[in-house]
Amino acid sequence: MKKKPPTRIPSPPSSPPPASPLSSPRDAVVSELLMGPSLPTDLIINILSRLPVKSLGKFKSVSKEWLQLITDPHLLSAHRELSLSNPNIVLVKKTPFLEKPLMRKCTRFDVSSLSFDGVSKNLDFSLYLNDDENNIEMLPSKWDLICFVSDSGFYACNPSTQVMVKLPEASCCTSGEVNAGMGYVKERGEYVLVHLFDRSLDLHVDYDIGCEVLRLRDGEDCAWEVVDANCPFVVRGWGVLVDNVFYWMIWDEYNQPGDEAIVSFDLEKEEFGTVSPPEGCFDPNGAWSLVELGGRLCLVDSMIRPMTMDIWVLEDVENHKWVREYSIQMNGYTSDMLNFIVPLDYQDGKIVMDAKQESLDYYDVKKKHIKRMDHLIAGEWNWLRLYTESFFSLKIK
Repeated sequence: MKKKPPTRIPSPPSSPPPASPLSSPRDAVVSELLMGPSLPTDLIINILSRLPVKSLGKFKSVSKEWLQLITDPHLLSAHRELSLSNPNIVLVKKTPFLEKPLMRKCTRFDVSSLSFDGVSKNLDFSLYLNDDENNIEMLPSKWDLICFVSDSGFYACNPSTQVMVKLPEASCCTSGEVNAGMGYVKERGEYVLVHLFDRSLDLHVDYDIGCEVLRLRDGEDCAWEVVDANCPFVVRGWGVLVDNVFYWMIWDEYNQPGDEAIVSFDLEKEEFGTVSPPEGCFDPNGAWSLVELGGRLCLVDSMIRPMTMDIWVLEDVENHKWVREYSIQMNGYTSDMLNFIVPLDYQDGKIVMDAKQESLDYYDVKKKHIKRMDHLIAGEWNWLRLYTESFFSLKIK
């Protein structure tokens, strides 16, 4: 990723004056209810904790009493717990446009969020970047922040507050490739972004891959820190965080059992290592991918067996012992779709899968049955992610 001068996030096209802070029917009903006869504090917190962040943000401006209530730690904690147990689907579509008068290539992101039952549409807004749409990617995530990366750098966005900020400038990657990973460390309440950058063209060697880490905390400044260790392999795909360790698939050719297939980076030790794949298995087509399901590292194989998705779980990290936990029959899909079906999460005995941004599907582990949810998603979307409501504050300089 080459360094460029800092870019400005253009403002959206002009729009009519905003409506009243409590203009939506739901917000008006809640406001009337809470301003009526005195209600117990516990009941008020219970009501407010079930509302979207956007609505609660409007209520802050009603009075000092409301501001104090909505920023109360008990309410924030209750809201967080409910959000984590009821994630949403966030859909992102990118559209190119030319910014006048310079006719510069820019991109608009249309962001929409739905509840899993498809009944509630929790947000709908747009973001803008001074970058060509072809150079923008979205990192995998399933928390309250989403992250974009482009030629001009990394951007973090909280869809709940509809705020996007450009993160500090990352190190230059001479290969022009972007290899990164983002994860959330619950114990520290922080997001961690790891960036691998190739310096080989500057050093005139085959490859020299540096590593830097950025930790993003609620309302705090952040900065990249380059670690001493170098990544020993060229990697592919996005990094996956499990138990304070990031994992990537190795890019090098993998053509026989026993080859190293995965590179790891320990956030605490700041050391790289390697992980062998399941014993006796190999992937001559380079189609394996890594995901985190239920807090465990999983290797997804949709190539070895026809119309079958095998999901291997790393059961013993120290001894690199894998177990084939799930074998999902994919006969309901066309063969050319298999490589575009990505497991997103494990919830209540079901594996949630993104089917080529066209459908959100469930695999019932006990019944061994896939349920398609294509009715939830209308329109052409570039990215689909799971997402939870949050007050996480991105500091704007």
